[in-house]
Amino acid sequence: MTSTGYFLSQQQQQQQQQQQQNPPYYLQNDNDNSTPVIISTSRRMLLDMIQEHHSSFVMEYRDRPNTLIRTLVGLHELGANDDQLAQVYNQLYPELMPLKRNYIVINQNNWQEYLGYSGYYGDYLAFFDNQLEQLGMDQLLERYFYLSPLQYSLGSQLQPLVHLAFGIEQHLPLVVTQGLAYLASTFLDASELCEESSTSEEQQGQQPNVTSAATNDELLFDLVGADQRFGGKIDGRNTFHSSIKVLLKSKGDLLKTYMAVWHKNITQQQQQSLVDQLVVMATRLITYSNHINQGQIELDWFLGGGQLLSSALAIQTLINHCPSIPSVVSSLVNLQFLATLCTYIVQGRPSRAHYEITPLSSPQRLDWADCASTIVQSGDPKAILTMHSLKRASYCIDDNDLHINTANFLATFVQDGIWIKGGIGWW
Repeated sequence: MTSTGYFLSQQQQQQQQQQQQNPPYYLQNDNDNSTPVIISTSRRMLLDMIQEHHSSFVMEYRDRPNTLIRTLVGLHELGANDDQLAQVYNQLYPELMPLKRNYIVINQNNWQEYLGYSGYYGDYLAFFDNQLEQLGMDQLLERYFYLSPLQYSLGSQLQPLVHLAFGIEQHLPLVVTQGLAYLASTFLDASELCEESSTSEEQQGQQPNVTSAATNDELLFDLVGADQRFGGKIDGRNTFHSSIKVLLKSKGDLLKTYMAVWHKNITQQQQQSLVDQLVVMATRLITYSNHINQGQIELDWFLGGGQLLSSALAIQTLINHCPSIPSVVSSLVNLQFLATLCTYIVQGRPSRAHYEITPLSSPQRLDWADCASTIVQSGDPKAILTMHSLKRASYCIDDNDLHINTANFLATFVQDGIWIKGGIGWW
Protein backbone atom coordinates (compact mmCIF):
# COMPACT_ATOMS: atom_id res chain seq x y z
CA MET A 1 0.00 0.00 0.00
CA THR A 2 1.45 3.34 -1.04
CA SER A 3 2.09 5.72 1.80
CA THR A 4 1.75 9.43 1.22
CA GLY A 5 4.98 9.83 3.14
CA TYR A 6 6.84 8.90 -0.04
CA PHE A 7 5.54 12.04 -1.72
CA LEU A 8 6.07 14.43 1.19
CA SER A 9 9.04 16.60 2.03
CA GLN A 10 11.15 15.59 5.01
CA GLN A 11 9.61 18.41 7.03
CA GLN A 12 6.08 17.29 6.18
CA GLN A 13 6.92 13.71 7.10
CA GLN A 14 8.25 14.87 10.47
CA GLN A 15 5.06 16.86 11.04
CA GLN A 16 2.89 13.84 10.29
CA GLN A 17 5.03 11.63 12.56
CA GLN A 18 4.66 14.17 15.36
CA GLN A 19 0.88 14.29 14.85
CA GLN A 20 0.72 10.50 15.08
CA GLN A 21 2.80 10.51 18.24
CA ASN A 22 0.58 13.22 19.72
CA PRO A 23 -2.93 12.49 18.45
CA PRO A 24 -5.81 14.94 18.95
CA TYR A 25 -7.19 15.01 22.49
CA TYR A 26 -10.31 13.11 21.48
CA LEU A 27 -8.13 10.16 20.39
CA GLN A 28 -6.13 9.93 23.61
CA ASN A 29 -6.62 7.32 26.28
CA ASP A 30 -7.23 8.84 29.70
CA ASN A 31 -5.12 6.19 31.40
CA ASP A 32 -2.24 5.82 28.95
CA ASN A 33 -1.36 8.70 26.67
CA SER A 34 1.12 6.54 24.77
CA THR A 35 -1.69 4.57 23.10
CA PRO A 36 -4.04 6.66 20.95
CA VAL A 37 -7.58 5.29 21.10
CA ILE A 38 -10.88 6.88 20.35
CA ILE A 39 -12.55 7.30 23.72
CA SER A 40 -15.79 8.72 22.34
CA THR A 41 -17.63 8.73 19.05
CA SER A 42 -20.17 11.27 20.22
CA ARG A 43 -21.44 13.97 17.94
CA ARG A 44 -19.04 16.48 19.46
CA MET A 45 -16.00 14.30 18.81
CA LEU A 46 -17.04 13.66 15.23
CA LEU A 47 -17.47 17.39 14.63
CA ASP A 48 -14.09 18.10 16.21
CA MET A 49 -12.34 15.68 13.85
CA ILE A 50 -14.15 17.00 10.78
CA GLN A 51 -13.28 20.59 11.73
CA GLU A 52 -9.64 19.72 12.31
CA HIS A 53 -9.26 17.82 9.02
CA HIS A 54 -11.48 20.07 6.91
CA SER A 55 -8.84 22.34 5.38
CA SER A 56 -5.90 20.01 5.95
CA PHE A 57 -6.31 17.11 3.53
CA VAL A 58 -7.49 16.47 -0.02
CA MET A 59 -10.33 14.05 -0.67
CA GLU A 60 -8.50 11.74 -3.04
CA TYR A 61 -5.05 10.93 -4.33
CA ARG A 62 -4.47 8.39 -7.12
CA ASP A 63 -7.54 6.20 -6.60
CA ARG A 64 -7.37 6.40 -2.82
CA PRO A 65 -10.28 8.45 -1.48
CA ASN A 66 -10.11 9.96 1.98
CA THR A 67 -12.57 7.70 3.79
CA LEU A 68 -11.25 8.22 7.31
CA ILE A 69 -14.36 9.82 8.80
CA ARG A 70 -16.78 7.45 7.05
CA THR A 71 -14.74 4.42 8.06
CA LEU A 72 -14.64 5.44 11.72
CA VAL A 73 -18.39 6.04 11.76
CA GLY A 74 -18.95 2.69 10.04
CA LEU A 75 -16.70 0.96 12.57
CA HIS A 76 -18.60 2.50 15.46
CA GLU A 77 -21.93 1.39 14.01
CA LEU A 78 -20.55 -2.14 13.51
CA GLY A 79 -19.63 -2.32 17.19
CA ALA A 80 -15.88 -1.69 17.11
CA ASN A 81 -14.10 -1.07 20.39
CA ASP A 82 -11.64 1.74 21.10
CA ASP A 83 -8.56 -0.27 20.14
CA GLN A 84 -10.09 -1.29 16.81
CA LEU A 85 -11.04 2.31 16.06
CA ALA A 86 -7.51 3.46 16.87
CA GLN A 87 -5.98 0.71 14.73
CA VAL A 88 -7.85 1.86 11.63
CA TYR A 89 -7.25 5.53 12.39
CA ASN A 90 -3.51 4.91 12.61
CA GLN A 91 -3.65 2.95 9.36
CA LEU A 92 -5.54 5.56 7.34
CA TYR A 93 -4.17 8.80 8.78
CA PRO A 94 -0.64 8.51 7.32
CA GLU A 95 -2.14 8.00 3.85
CA LEU A 96 -3.93 11.37 3.86
CA MET A 97 -2.46 13.89 1.44
CA PRO A 98 -2.02 17.49 2.63
CA LEU A 99 -4.27 20.04 0.96
CA LYS A 100 -2.58 22.69 -1.14
CA ARG A 101 -4.38 25.69 -2.56
CA ASN A 102 -3.62 27.47 -5.81
CA TYR A 103 -5.40 30.58 -4.55
CA ILE A 104 -7.29 31.21 -7.73
CA VAL A 105 -10.45 33.28 -7.43
CA ILE A 106 -13.50 31.05 -7.78
CA ASN A 107 -16.83 32.84 -7.55
CA GLN A 108 -20.46 32.47 -8.58
CA ASN A 109 -19.72 33.66 -12.10
CA ASN A 110 -16.73 31.48 -12.99
CA TRP A 111 -17.04 28.37 -10.77
CA GLN A 112 -17.83 26.10 -13.72
CA GLU A 113 -14.71 27.15 -15.64
CA TYR A 114 -12.35 25.06 -13.50
CA LEU A 115 -14.38 21.85 -13.24
CA GLY A 116 -12.29 18.70 -13.47
CA TYR A 117 -8.99 20.19 -12.27
CA SER A 118 -7.95 18.06 -9.31
CA GLY A 119 -5.44 20.64 -8.12
CA TYR A 120 -8.24 23.11 -7.41
CA TYR A 121 -9.94 21.06 -4.70
CA GLY A 122 -8.81 23.46 -1.97
CA ASP A 123 -10.01 26.50 -3.91
CA TYR A 124 -13.38 24.88 -4.57
CA LEU A 125 -13.63 23.99 -0.89
CA ALA A 126 -13.08 27.64 0.08
CA PHE A 127 -15.73 28.71 -2.46
CA PHE A 128 -18.37 26.23 -1.27
CA ASP A 129 -17.63 27.02 2.39
CA ASN A 130 -18.32 30.67 1.58
CA GLN A 131 -21.52 29.79 -0.26
CA LEU A 132 -22.63 27.62 2.66
CA GLU A 133 -22.45 30.63 4.96
CA GLN A 134 -24.54 32.69 2.54
CA LEU A 135 -27.11 30.11 1.45
CA GLY A 136 -27.37 27.42 4.10
CA MET A 137 -27.07 23.73 3.30
CA ASP A 138 -30.37 23.12 1.50
CA GLN A 139 -30.04 26.02 -0.92
CA LEU A 140 -26.35 25.22 -1.43
CA LEU A 141 -27.27 21.68 -2.54
CA GLU A 142 -30.09 22.84 -4.77
CA ARG A 143 -28.02 25.49 -6.57
CA TYR A 144 -24.70 23.68 -6.87
CA PHE A 145 -25.76 20.06 -7.16
CA TYR A 146 -29.37 19.40 -8.13
CA LEU A 147 -29.54 22.30 -10.59
CA SER A 148 -25.95 22.19 -11.80
CA PRO A 149 -23.70 20.08 -14.05
CA LEU A 150 -22.27 18.35 -10.97
CA GLN A 151 -25.25 15.98 -10.89
CA TYR A 152 -23.89 14.41 -14.11
CA SER A 153 -20.33 13.79 -12.94
CA LEU A 154 -18.96 10.27 -13.36
CA GLY A 155 -15.66 11.23 -11.74
CA SER A 156 -13.74 8.91 -9.39
CA GLN A 157 -16.35 6.14 -9.50
CA LEU A 158 -19.05 8.31 -7.84
CA GLN A 159 -17.20 8.40 -4.52
CA PRO A 160 -17.73 12.20 -4.34
CA LEU A 161 -21.48 11.46 -4.33
CA VAL A 162 -20.96 8.97 -1.52
CA HIS A 163 -19.17 11.61 0.56
CA LEU A 164 -21.85 14.19 -0.28
CA ALA A 165 -24.66 11.81 0.72
CA PHE A 166 -22.84 10.96 3.95
CA GLY A 167 -22.78 14.67 4.83
CA ILE A 168 -26.51 14.94 4.12
CA GLU A 169 -27.38 11.83 6.13
CA GLN A 170 -25.31 12.91 9.13
CA HIS A 171 -26.33 16.59 8.86
CA LEU A 172 -22.71 17.67 8.52
CA PRO A 173 -22.48 20.89 6.45
CA LEU A 174 -18.67 20.82 6.22
CA VAL A 175 -18.77 17.30 4.82
CA VAL A 176 -21.31 18.53 2.25
CA THR A 177 -18.94 21.28 1.09
CA GLN A 178 -16.13 18.71 0.94
CA GLY A 179 -18.37 16.53 -1.23
CA LEU A 180 -19.16 19.40 -3.59
CA ALA A 181 -15.48 20.38 -3.87
CA TYR A 182 -14.62 16.72 -4.47
CA LEU A 183 -17.26 16.56 -7.22
CA ALA A 184 -16.04 19.78 -8.84
CA SER A 185 -12.35 18.83 -8.81
CA THR A 186 -12.97 15.34 -10.24
CA PHE A 187 -15.73 16.41 -12.62
CA LEU A 188 -16.24 14.11 -15.60
CA ASP A 189 -19.23 15.10 -17.70
CA ALA A 190 -21.60 12.23 -18.51
CA SER A 191 -24.70 14.31 -19.21
CA GLU A 192 -25.17 13.01 -22.76
CA LEU A 193 -25.20 9.43 -21.51
CA CYS A 194 -27.35 10.06 -18.43
CA GLU A 195 -30.15 12.00 -20.08
CA GLU A 196 -32.88 9.99 -21.77
CA SER A 197 -31.34 8.57 -24.91
CA SER A 198 -32.62 9.74 -28.26
CA THR A 199 -30.98 6.82 -30.06
CA SER A 200 -33.42 5.69 -32.71
CA GLU A 201 -34.28 2.08 -33.49
CA GLU A 202 -32.49 2.51 -36.82
CA GLN A 203 -29.31 3.60 -35.01
CA GLN A 204 -29.60 0.68 -32.62
CA GLY A 205 -29.97 -1.64 -35.59
CA GLN A 206 -26.60 -0.47 -36.88
CA GLN A 207 -24.97 -1.91 -33.77
CA PRO A 208 -24.86 -5.71 -34.12
CA ASN A 209 -25.75 -7.92 -31.15
CA VAL A 210 -27.26 -5.05 -29.16
CA THR A 211 -31.01 -5.33 -29.31
CA SER A 212 -32.58 -6.14 -25.99
CA ALA A 213 -32.00 -8.02 -22.77
CA ALA A 214 -34.59 -9.64 -20.56
CA THR A 215 -32.95 -8.31 -17.39
CA ASN A 216 -30.36 -5.73 -16.55
CA ASP A 217 -28.07 -8.51 -15.30
CA GLU A 218 -28.24 -10.05 -18.79
CA LEU A 219 -27.52 -6.67 -20.32
CA LEU A 220 -24.37 -6.24 -18.26
CA PHE A 221 -22.97 -9.73 -17.88
CA ASP A 222 -24.12 -11.35 -21.13
CA LEU A 223 -24.33 -8.65 -23.80
CA VAL A 224 -21.59 -6.31 -22.59
CA GLY A 225 -19.54 -9.24 -21.32
CA ALA A 226 -19.49 -10.83 -24.77
CA ASP A 227 -19.05 -7.65 -26.83
CA GLN A 228 -15.54 -7.80 -28.29
CA ARG A 229 -15.70 -4.12 -29.23
CA PHE A 230 -14.85 -3.50 -25.59
CA GLY A 231 -11.80 -5.73 -25.87
CA GLY A 232 -8.34 -4.47 -25.00
CA LYS A 233 -7.19 -3.03 -21.73
CA ILE A 234 -8.06 0.61 -21.20
CA ASP A 235 -5.23 2.56 -19.63
CA GLY A 236 -5.30 6.19 -18.73
CA ARG A 237 -2.53 7.65 -16.59
CA ASN A 238 -2.48 4.60 -14.34
CA THR A 239 -5.57 5.68 -12.42
CA PHE A 240 -9.12 4.42 -12.60
CA HIS A 241 -10.47 7.94 -13.14
CA SER A 242 -8.26 8.50 -16.20
CA SER A 243 -9.23 5.08 -17.60
CA ILE A 244 -12.91 6.02 -17.39
CA LYS A 245 -12.06 9.25 -19.20
CA VAL A 246 -10.44 7.27 -22.03
CA LEU A 247 -13.41 4.89 -22.20
CA LEU A 248 -15.94 7.72 -22.50
CA LYS A 249 -13.91 9.32 -25.28
CA SER A 250 -13.07 6.18 -27.26
CA LYS A 251 -16.28 4.17 -26.82
CA GLY A 252 -18.84 6.91 -26.31
CA ASP A 253 -21.13 5.86 -29.17
CA LEU A 254 -21.12 2.22 -28.09
CA LEU A 255 -21.88 3.21 -24.51
CA LYS A 256 -24.81 5.29 -25.80
CA THR A 257 -26.20 2.19 -27.48
CA TYR A 258 -26.09 0.18 -24.27
CA MET A 259 -27.59 3.07 -22.32
CA ALA A 260 -30.42 3.08 -24.87
CA VAL A 261 -31.06 -0.61 -24.12
CA TRP A 262 -31.02 0.24 -20.41
CA HIS A 263 -33.57 3.00 -20.97
CA LYS A 264 -35.75 0.60 -22.95
CA ASN A 265 -35.57 -1.97 -20.17
CA ILE A 266 -36.55 0.44 -17.43
CA THR A 267 -39.50 2.05 -19.21
CA GLN A 268 -42.58 2.02 -16.98
CA GLN A 269 -40.61 0.82 -13.95
CA GLN A 270 -40.93 2.65 -10.67
CA GLN A 271 -37.93 4.68 -9.54
CA GLN A 272 -37.62 2.77 -6.25
CA SER A 273 -37.57 -0.53 -8.11
CA LEU A 274 -34.73 0.72 -10.31
CA VAL A 275 -32.62 1.85 -7.37
CA ASP A 276 -33.23 -1.51 -5.67
CA GLN A 277 -32.10 -3.32 -8.82
CA LEU A 278 -28.90 -1.28 -8.90
CA VAL A 279 -28.22 -2.02 -5.22
CA VAL A 280 -28.69 -5.75 -5.92
CA MET A 281 -26.43 -5.59 -9.00
CA ALA A 282 -23.69 -3.84 -7.01
CA THR A 283 -24.01 -6.43 -4.25
CA ARG A 284 -23.69 -9.33 -6.67
CA LEU A 285 -20.58 -7.80 -8.20
CA ILE A 286 -18.78 -8.17 -4.86
CA THR A 287 -18.80 -11.96 -5.18
CA TYR A 288 -18.82 -12.10 -8.99
CA SER A 289 -15.52 -10.21 -9.26
CA ASN A 290 -13.23 -12.69 -7.53
CA HIS A 291 -11.16 -15.67 -8.46
CA ILE A 292 -9.24 -18.24 -6.48
CA ASN A 293 -5.49 -18.40 -6.97
CA GLN A 294 -3.81 -21.30 -5.17
CA GLY A 295 -6.52 -21.33 -2.55
CA GLN A 296 -6.41 -17.57 -1.97
CA ILE A 297 -9.31 -15.28 -2.87
CA GLU A 298 -8.33 -12.38 -5.14
CA LEU A 299 -10.97 -9.67 -5.26
CA ASP A 300 -11.28 -6.77 -7.69
CA TRP A 301 -10.53 -3.45 -5.99
CA PHE A 302 -13.14 -1.46 -7.95
CA LEU A 303 -15.85 -4.06 -8.67
CA GLY A 304 -15.69 -5.95 -5.40
CA GLY A 305 -14.55 -3.18 -3.08
CA GLY A 306 -18.00 -1.86 -2.26
CA GLN A 307 -17.70 1.44 -4.13
CA LEU A 308 -20.64 0.68 -6.44
CA LEU A 309 -22.79 -0.49 -3.54
CA SER A 310 -22.03 2.63 -1.52
CA SER A 311 -22.77 4.84 -4.55
CA ALA A 312 -26.10 3.06 -5.20
CA LEU A 313 -27.10 3.74 -1.59
CA ALA A 314 -25.88 7.32 -1.94
CA ILE A 315 -28.05 7.78 -5.03
CA GLN A 316 -31.05 6.77 -2.93
CA THR A 317 -30.13 9.37 -0.30
CA LEU A 318 -29.69 12.08 -2.93
CA ILE A 319 -33.05 11.20 -4.48
CA ASN A 320 -34.74 11.33 -1.07
CA HIS A 321 -33.43 14.87 -0.55
CA CYS A 322 -34.02 16.03 -4.11
CA PRO A 323 -36.35 18.93 -4.87
CA SER A 324 -39.35 18.00 -7.02
CA ILE A 325 -37.41 17.72 -10.28
CA PRO A 326 -38.20 14.39 -12.03
CA SER A 327 -35.40 14.75 -14.58
CA VAL A 328 -32.80 14.89 -11.77
CA VAL A 329 -34.08 11.63 -10.29
CA SER A 330 -33.89 9.77 -13.60
CA SER A 331 -30.43 11.19 -14.34
CA LEU A 332 -29.08 10.02 -10.99
CA VAL A 333 -30.44 6.50 -11.56
CA ASN A 334 -28.91 6.47 -15.04
CA LEU A 335 -25.60 7.73 -13.62
CA GLN A 336 -25.39 4.77 -11.23
CA PHE A 337 -26.00 2.25 -14.02
CA LEU A 338 -23.44 4.03 -16.22
CA ALA A 339 -20.86 3.86 -13.41
CA THR A 340 -21.55 0.14 -13.05
CA LEU A 341 -21.27 -0.39 -16.80
CA CYS A 342 -18.01 1.58 -17.13
CA THR A 343 -16.42 -0.05 -14.09
CA TYR A 344 -17.27 -3.50 -15.43
CA ILE A 345 -15.68 -2.67 -18.80
CA VAL A 346 -12.52 -1.01 -17.44
CA GLN A 347 -11.92 -3.91 -15.05
CA GLY A 348 -11.95 -6.44 -17.90
CA ARG A 349 -15.60 -7.60 -17.96
CA PRO A 350 -15.00 -10.63 -15.71
CA SER A 351 -17.34 -13.57 -16.07
CA ARG A 352 -19.56 -14.31 -13.11
CA ALA A 353 -17.44 -16.16 -10.57
CA HIS A 354 -19.11 -19.02 -8.78
CA TYR A 355 -18.10 -18.68 -5.18
CA GLU A 356 -19.47 -21.58 -3.16
CA ILE A 357 -21.97 -20.11 -0.71
CA THR A 358 -22.35 -21.85 2.64
CA PRO A 359 -25.93 -23.23 2.86
CA LEU A 360 -28.36 -21.40 5.12
CA SER A 361 -28.68 -24.42 7.42
CA SER A 362 -24.93 -24.93 7.77
CA PRO A 363 -23.42 -24.36 11.23
CA GLN A 364 -20.40 -22.83 9.46
CA ARG A 365 -22.46 -19.95 8.11
CA LEU A 366 -21.96 -16.79 10.18
CA ASP A 367 -24.73 -14.45 11.27
CA TRP A 368 -24.54 -10.67 10.86
CA ALA A 369 -22.85 -10.10 14.22
CA ASP A 370 -20.16 -12.69 13.57
CA CYS A 371 -19.50 -11.36 10.06
CA ALA A 372 -19.20 -7.82 11.40
CA SER A 373 -16.88 -8.94 14.20
CA THR A 374 -14.59 -10.82 11.80
CA ILE A 375 -14.37 -7.91 9.37
CA VAL A 376 -13.86 -5.29 12.09
CA GLN A 377 -11.07 -7.38 13.60
CA SER A 378 -9.35 -7.56 10.21
CA GLY A 379 -8.82 -3.79 10.20
CA ASP A 380 -9.33 -3.72 6.41
CA PRO A 381 -10.89 -0.29 5.67
CA LYS A 382 -12.39 -1.32 2.31
CA ALA A 383 -13.95 -4.44 3.80
CA ILE A 384 -15.27 -2.42 6.76
CA LEU A 385 -16.98 0.13 4.51
CA THR A 386 -18.36 -2.66 2.31
CA MET A 387 -19.74 -4.51 5.32
CA HIS A 388 -21.35 -1.31 6.57
CA SER A 389 -22.99 -0.82 3.16
CA LEU A 390 -24.17 -4.43 3.07
CA LYS A 391 -25.87 -4.01 6.43
CA ARG A 392 -27.59 -0.84 5.22
CA ALA A 393 -28.65 -2.54 2.00
CA SER A 394 -30.17 -5.43 3.95
CA TYR A 395 -32.57 -2.95 5.55
CA CYS A 396 -33.63 -1.59 2.16
CA ILE A 397 -33.88 -4.72 -0.01
CA ASP A 398 -36.06 -7.72 0.80
CA ASP A 399 -33.38 -10.27 -0.11
CA ASN A 400 -31.57 -10.99 3.12
CA ASP A 401 -29.94 -14.17 1.78
CA LEU A 402 -28.08 -12.15 -0.85
CA HIS A 403 -26.63 -9.75 1.69
CA ILE A 404 -25.80 -12.23 4.46
CA ASN A 405 -24.21 -14.56 1.90
CA THR A 406 -22.11 -11.68 0.61
CA ALA A 407 -21.16 -10.74 4.16
CA ASN A 408 -20.01 -14.33 4.74
CA PHE A 409 -17.94 -14.16 1.56
CA LEU A 410 -16.34 -10.92 2.75
CA ALA A 411 -15.62 -12.42 6.18
CA THR A 412 -13.81 -15.29 4.46
CA PHE A 413 -11.94 -12.93 2.14
CA VAL A 414 -10.47 -10.75 4.92
CA GLN A 415 -8.74 -13.74 6.52
CA ASP A 416 -6.13 -14.13 3.76
CA GLY A 417 -7.52 -12.61 0.54
CA ILE A 418 -5.87 -9.84 -1.48
CA TRP A 419 -7.21 -6.89 -3.45
CA ILE A 420 -6.44 -6.72 -7.19
CA LYS A 421 -6.42 -3.19 -8.66
CA GLY A 422 -5.52 -3.98 -12.26
CA GLY A 423 -8.86 -5.55 -13.17
CA ILE A 424 -9.81 -9.11 -12.29
CA GLY A 425 -11.09 -9.65 -15.83
CA TRP A 426 -7.64 -9.15 -17.29
CA TRP A 427 -6.08 -11.94 -15.22
